[in-house]
Amino acid sequence: MPNWKLIAEARGIAVSAEEMERLTGVLDALEAAWAPLREMAPHETEPAIAYRLSRQEPRA
Repeated sequence: MPNWKLIAEARGIAVSAEEMERLTGVLDALEAAWAPLREMAPHETEPAIAYRLSRQEPRA
């Protein structure tokens, strides 16, 4: 699985350790879910994968 903390740092995204802990599980699950879809793309197609993080307020 990708090193999400390193990716965030490389993109200049400031994420606390607590936020990163919560995000890592979600991002790993998304990565695993999308992995089979990458195999369906023609090999000559360049990948265009972008992850966007946005803050959400906890629901009460």
